[in-house]
This record gives sequence, C-alpha cells and structure tokens, in this order.
Amino acid sequence: MQLVLLALNASFVHTSLSARYLSAVCREAGIKLEVVESNINEGAEAISHRVAELRPGLLLCSVYIWNRRLMEDICTRIRLMEPGVIIAWGGPEVSGGWEEILLREDVDYVACGEGEGLILSLIRALAQNEKPQETGITWRGGPKPEVLSVPDLDDLPFPYVNETWLQSKIYYFETSRGCPYNCAYCLSSRVGVRYMSVETAKTHLAQMVGKVPLVKFVDRTFNAEPKRARELWGFLLGALEETRFHFETCAHLLTEDDFRLLADPRAQRFQFEVGLQSASPTSLGAVNRHMDATHTLQAVKRLVQLNTVEVHLDLIAGLPEESLATFLTAVNAALLALPHRLHLGFLKLLPGTLLRQGAKELGLVYLPFAPYEVLRTPHMSPHDFFYLKRLSRVLERYYNSRQAENALRYVLTQGVLTGAEMLEQLSLTESRTTVQESVYHALQAHVPLPEGLRELCRFDYLLHEPHKRVPEALLGEQQPEDQAVREIVYGDPLRLFAALPHRLGEKPGSVLRQLRWGKFSREALAELCLPDQCEVLFDHSLPRGARVCALTNIHSPQQISVCNYANRAYSHGNLGDDGVH
Repeated sequence: MQLVLLALNASFVHTSLSARYLSAVCREAGIKLEVVESNINEGAEAISHRVAELRPGLLLCSVYIWNRRLMEDICTRIRLMEPGVIIAWGGPEVSGGWEEILLREDVDYVACGEGEGLILSLIRALAQNEKPQETGITWRGGPKPEVLSVPDLDDLPFPYVNETWLQSKIYYFETSRGCPYNCAYCLSSRVGVRYMSVETAKTHLAQMVGKVPLVKFVDRTFNAEPKRARELWGFLLGALEETRFHFETCAHLLTEDDFRLLADPRAQRFQFEVGLQSASPTSLGAVNRHMDATHTLQAVKRLVQLNTVEVHLDLIAGLPEESLATFLTAVNAALLALPHRLHLGFLKLLPGTLLRQGAKELGLVYLPFAPYEVLRTPHMSPHDFFYLKRLSRVLERYYNSRQAENALRYVLTQGVLTGAEMLEQLSLTESRTTVQESVYHALQAHVPLPEGLRELCRFDYLLHEPHKRVPEALLGEQQPEDQAVREIVYGDPLRLFAALPHRLGEKPGSVLRQLRWGKFSREALAELCLPDQCEVLFDHSLPRGARVCALTNIHSPQQISVCNYANRAYSHGNLGDDGVH
C-alpha cells in the first residue's frame, strides 16, 4: 500500500514540523512514507494532481485551522479521482472536532492527539485490512477516541534527517508540549506539559544551528520553567553561528537572572513573542488568563530597553467582556511599551475549546467553519471589528514594517496622540506614497516639532532605501546628497575606510553604489542617540541594524567613530532635549 502524507503550510516560507516527525517515526520503523508538502497559496487542483500521481492507497492529512478548507477541497477531489483511496485526518483540527469531520464522506479515519504515537498503529492495521486498536483512532461508527499524547519527548526521533536546508525557509523546533495555563480559547493545556530533557534539546539544536537564518520554537510557553529556559538560552547564546531564534514567552515570568542573561549583546539573535491579549482584567478573567497586564507591560518595556531581544507583542480582539474602548486602551498601552512589532489578532473559537463550548451563553457569534473567527459579541459590533481590521492593516504597513520606526517612536513618546489615534491618522493618509512620506504628512500637525519629524522620516528613508532619491517632502534644506557622498568616497579614501573598515580594498565606485548620506539637526541626532554635530553614512551592504555610521568630525580621520545603530538605546527623550542620550 502506497503511503502518502499531505502537509499544507500557511505560507511558502514555513515548513511542517509535524510532517517531519511523522516521516522520521516511519523511517525508524522501516516504513516508506512519501511526503507532499505545499502551502495554502498553491491551488487545490495542482496539489491534488501531485498527490494523485503518487497513487496513494492511504492518504494521511495533517489538518490545521489555516489549511482546513483547502484540505477539504483536495480530499473531495482525491476521493472522486481515486475512489479506493483510504483518507485519514490528524492534527489539531481533528482533536477538537472529530465527530463533525467524520460526517464527511471523504474522510475514513481520524487520529486524535499527537500523531507520532498513532501513525504506526493506523498503518499496520490498515495494511492487514483490520480496524486500528489504538484508542486515539476512530472511524464512522467506531468508538469515541481519546486525545493521546507522547509521554516522553526524548523518545521522539530528530525530525530533520537528510534535510535540504533552505535559506528562504523558517524551520521549527520544540522542547516541550502543552501549556501550564488554561486559557479558554486554546487547546494546549488539555494534556499537561511535557519537557524534552535539556541535554537532548541541546543535541538536536546543535544539528540545526548555523544551517538556517531562523529557528522558531513552537513551545507554547518556553519559559514556563525559568531555570530550564535560561540554560537553553545560554547554550544558544554561546553558538558561534548567526542563526536567530524565536520563542513564545510569558514576560511576567522573567526574573532578574533572565534580564541579566538577555542583556548580553549576543541576545540580538533572539525574538520573543509575548501574549498580552488584553489589558482588561475582566476580559482576561473571562478566558481564565489570570495575568497582570500591567506587570506584563513593565517586563516588555524592560526587554525592549535591553536593546538586544526583538520583542513582538500580541493582542486578541473579541474576547468576552471586551468593548472597542477597552481594546483600544490595550492598543495604547501596548504601543507605549514600544515593542518592535505589535500583532493585532482576532479571536477564533477553535473546536474543543472551553470558549467554543460556551459561545452561545457568552453571545459570541463566529464563523461556523475554519478559521472560526468571531464576528460579533455583546460588547463589539461588526462595525467595531471592521474598524479594528482597518487599524490592523495600518499597523502592519506603518509600525510592524519598521520602515519609519524612529519617526513613530518619536510620535508615541510625545504624549500628544495615543497609539490608536496615531493609527487612525495614518489610516487617512495617501497609501501610494512611501511609508516615510505618509507618516510625515499624516502626523506633522500632531507633534511639537514638525521639522524634527521630517528629519526622522528622512533618516528612516535613508536607512531603508538604498538607491531612490529622497522625496521632496522630506528634504527640507539638506544639501544635495549625491555631491556629499561623492566627496567622501573619492575625496579621501583614508577617511572613508576608517569609517567603513569592512569595505577596505573595494573600489570607490562599488562602495558608492551602496552608500547614502545625511546631515541632521542636533535635536534629531539626540533622539537617534547619535553623537552631536555628526554626519551620517548609511552602508546598505550591511544588515539594517548595522548600517549607520556616524562621522563625528568629517575633516579629521582620527576622530571618526562608528556607531552600531542596533545597540542604541530604544527609550528616548523628547526631540527637543539638548543632551545626547
């Protein structure tokens, strides 16, 4: 019997960890499993043809909220093209709603729980034309399944065997499963928390570090055991390679020992995703999330001020008892913490969750099919959700893109506009202009020093745009950039390479093509934490965080200093302050 596993990722850059685990389990058992891995942007027809060409006798489908509807389309096509194929579903979508799934004529079996402990039983039983005896597997007319889990994560094989590592992909890893909390909108706490031993985790991670740009941990709360988390963070900080690591963390669990460790400059390779979700104690209590939002935000501010870890903060719109006003209060508080990214998500009622079970009593109206998004609550109208969707798009374009991060930070720290008011003003501007132009036009009337905002927008433009001319609206009285850069590059190579030693030996013309220049007021330089009276070079041969070189005295090579822009303080004073921070 030809065995095929179908995995559909949320985007091209993602990889399927579950598919690799299941494939590794089969490999260890001497069973050949063909894997078809695609993403939801590839059409159902094309994916179906790829599967059908393999002539599967058993098609295993890894089903998630983001691929459910596409998987249904594909399975309908496969069953019509190959009526004899056996189709089995597993994954989070199955564990919460297996009864409804078995109403589909094109699904024969469902596996509830973690598939590594179920897949071999299913394959071996079907190969003998028998029904599986594993209690986590059922079929139409079969017994009620249990949601099973793997008790010891050290028993799992390393998932990335014979992997063709691609620099364009994100690779996933986990050192724990489950969550110690009991949030009513989540399934992760149903079977408790299990941890991979630290030594096994280190052994596996050593095989990944340096292979790809980003490893994303899927542990639901990576620092649920702070001491264990610190040991793994310390191990990753000691790696010589430049791989970055993304963790889902609870900021309120961070200790003084954590902050000391994360102050290490090497922690710039870390990304922390922190779930704030709401700032309303009533809403948080309604979903069993008993955390102090104020404490969480204080910890986020400390993380940001370390100038090392990249911090992503999450909010969820549509929680019980949450109104538009209280949610915007959370948006304002979150933006004042100055996270590097703020993700505004919308509540989804996943099958099997406590919130889904109590939706009717709570008055939550949601889509009856994936992604099960809430459309209306007793406290938020559909129009409130439309408004927040618009703010979410603005947030992505202007704030999360970080293309105007210095300008927007300045606006937020002035206290004239709240974060939500700032986003509202940005939503009214012309989106066809550059991000920096739009920020300047939308917000210049709402800051004490409009010219200072213009300078910061120009700085952000030069930081992100390697070639195009600075828009007229951002130029002010700056002298011509081309002339200044050419004088630096051709006029005195000694001075140039003292500022940019990594470009030593390159021809001036090559350096010129990747170099930009700007001169800024004393107040703008103070806001940027750059030396007073310096001129600024932007070297686009370097990553964004290292592009800025501040020339403290353009006429004296001995006094040239290079500023690492990535290490500048993230918490600034006002643009009108006299001192250099």
